Amino acid sequence: MNSGKRDECVAGSGRRRQVKAIRAVESTMGGRRPYVMCRLIVGGAPAFFSLALLVPSYAAAAESEEIAVLRRMLGELKTENRKLSERLSALEGAATPKRSAPRERAIAGATAAAPAATEVKPVRPAEASAAVLPAPDLTEAGAKRPLAARVNDLEIAWGAQENATRQIIADTLNKTGPKINNYLTLSGVVEGIASRTNNFNGPTQENLQLGTAELDFDIKLSDWLTGAVVLHFDSGTGAIFPTGNQPVVPNVPGTGVDRFTLDRTHILVGDLMQFPIAARFGVETLHFGTSTGVARLDTLSIGTPLTTEVFENRQTAGGLEFAWPTPPLRPLPAPVVVPKVNPLVVAPAVQQIARWMGYTPPPQRPFKPLPVTPPLEPPPFYGSVITYRGSDSIIPGRTRIDDYNATLGFRTSGHCGLPYDQLTTSLICPWTLDFHVDYDTSVFESRFLHASYLPFLPEIGRVPGVAASVKASLGPFAVVGEVNAALRSAQFIDGLGIPRNMTPMTWQASLAYQFDWNPWVTEIGAQGDFISLGYSGSKDMAGVLILQNGVPTRIGFVPQHRLFLTAGEWVMDGLKIAVEYSANWDYSTNVGGTGKLAHGAFGLIQLNF
Repeated sequence: MNSGKRDECVAGSGRRRQVKAIRAVESTMGGRRPYVMCRLIVGGAPAFFSLALLVPSYAAAAESEEIAVLRRMLGELKTENRKLSERLSALEGAATPKRSAPRERAIAGATAAAPAATEVKPVRPAEASAAVLPAPDLTEAGAKRPLAARVNDLEIAWGAQENATRQIIADTLNKTGPKINNYLTLSGVVEGIASRTNNFNGPTQENLQLGTAELDFDIKLSDWLTGAVVLHFDSGTGAIFPTGNQPVVPNVPGTGVDRFTLDRTHILVGDLMQFPIAARFGVETLHFGTSTGVARLDTLSIGTPLTTEVFENRQTAGGLEFAWPTPPLRPLPAPVVVPKVNPLVVAPAVQQIARWMGYTPPPQRPFKPLPVTPPLEPPPFYGSVITYRGSDSIIPGRTRIDDYNATLGFRTSGHCGLPYDQLTTSLICPWTLDFHVDYDTSVFESRFLHASYLPFLPEIGRVPGVAASVKASLGPFAVVGEVNAALRSAQFIDGLGIPRNMTPMTWQASLAYQFDWNPWVTEIGAQGDFISLGYSGSKDMAGVLILQNGVPTRIGFVPQHRLFLTAGEWVMDGLKIAVEYSANWDYSTNVGGTGKLAHGAFGLIQLNF
C-alpha cells in the first residue's frame, strides 16, 4: 500500500513538471504557436503521403512479379503437356491391331522357317553387343514414371517398328531382285573418276570424267535359254568410232556427240550344269587372257593392266561351249547365313562426324541376315570354240569366216577338309584355282593393235597368238597371273621407211587382300575394305613412227612397265570408293621411247545397282 501511494506521488510530480515546462514554452512563443504548428503540418504532409503510397507499391510490385513467374511456369507446363498429348495421340493412332497383326504373323513365319536354315557361324561379339531397344513397361511402377519418359519410350519403340516394317518390305522386294518382269532383270553401273597424271611428253594434267555408265539387261526365258543386252555410254571422241561436229580450228578435233551404244550382247542355248554342250552367239569379248570386257570384274585397280589394254578383242562371233563332266542331279545345298563384311575406315568415320554434327540415326531393330543357298560346284573342265569374221583391213576382200578363238580351262576349289566355321583365321583355306589357255588366229584384231597399226595391217597380215592365265584365292588373298603373246613376228615398213619386226607380248601379276574377311567370302574386293598391288609389263611395244603433216609422230606404244597400288572400300551396299597411285616407265631412247617415268593419282566413286 505504501509503495503504491509512493508510485502515484512520483508519477503525479512528473506530470506536474511536464505541464510547467509546456507552459513555459507557450509563454515564450506567445501568439506564434498556432503559426509554427501549421507550417510543420504543411511541410510534413507530402512526405507522410509519399511514404504511405510507397509501402503499398513495393508490396504490389513484389506480388505481381511472383504472379508473372507463376503464370509463365504454368504456360510452359501447359505447352509441354500439349506437346506430350500430341505425341501420345500420334503414337496411339499409329499402334493399331491392324498393323501389329501382320507383323506378328511375319515374325512367327520367320521363326518357324528359322530351323530350316543352317547356322554356320556363331554370333560375333560385335553382333551380340548390338543395342537392344527398351520394351514398354506395363507394370504399376512403370505407370508412375514421368509422362515425358513414357512418351519417349513409346516413340523409340514406334520408330523401331516403322524401320522393321520397311525392312520386311525391302526383304520382300529383294526376293524378286531387280526384275522388270519374269524374264528380264536390270542392273548397271555408274562410275566417276578424278585424276592427276603426267605423260611422257606433256605437262601434268588434271581431269574429272565419267568413267563408265552402263545398263545391263539379263534375259532368262528358262534354264536352257538365256541372253543379255548391255548398253554403254560413249562420249564419241574415241578412236574406234568417233562422232562429232566438224572442227572449228584446223587440225583440232571437234566435240564428240554423247550416245549410248550396244557394248555387248549374247544368246546362250543350253545349260552346262545339265548338258555338256551349249551354243552361243553375240557381240562379245573373246576369251584371251583374263579380260572379259567388264573391267570392274577383271581387276581391282582403277587403271587398266597392259595385258587387257593391248590384247582385248571384241567381235561378233558364234560357236560352241562345253563343260565336263556334267554334275549329277542332286538337291541344292542347305542354305547358310553368310556373315557380312563391314567397312572399317570411311563409313565409320562419316558416321562419327555426322554424330558430332548433331545427327542421330533412327532406332534400328536388329535383323538376322537371310540364309543364302550356295551355288552348285561347276564342272572342272571347260572350254569353247568360237568363229568370227576378221577385218578387211588385214585381209582385203575376204569372203569367208576364217578366224577362230579357242579356250581350254580347269577349275577347282577346296577347304582343307575343315568346316568353314573353323577357318576364320586361316590364311590359305578355303582356296580356289582357275587356269586356262587361249588361242586366237589374229591378235591384231584387238581394239588397240587394230586402231594403232591400221596403216600397216595389209603388210602385217594375220598373226596368231596365245594366252595363259591363272586366278586363285587363298583365304583373304587373291592372286592373278597372265601372259599374252603373238606366236610370230609382224614385219612391215613404218611411215619413215624403216623396216620393223615386232612380236607383241604383255604380262601381269597382282595380289589383293580382303580386310574383315571370313570363309564365306566368295570374291575378294567385292565388299568391305581391300588393297591391291598390280604390275604389268610389255615387250616389243615401243611404237613406230608415221608422218603427220610432215612431222614424225610416234604411235602404237604402251609403257614398258606399269605399277598400280589401289585401296578401296564399299562404304555401303552398291557404293564403292577407291584411290590409286600409278607409275609408268617408258621404253628407253635406244628403241624409240623417251626413257621417262610418269606418275598418276586417281580417285573413283562407283555406283552398282
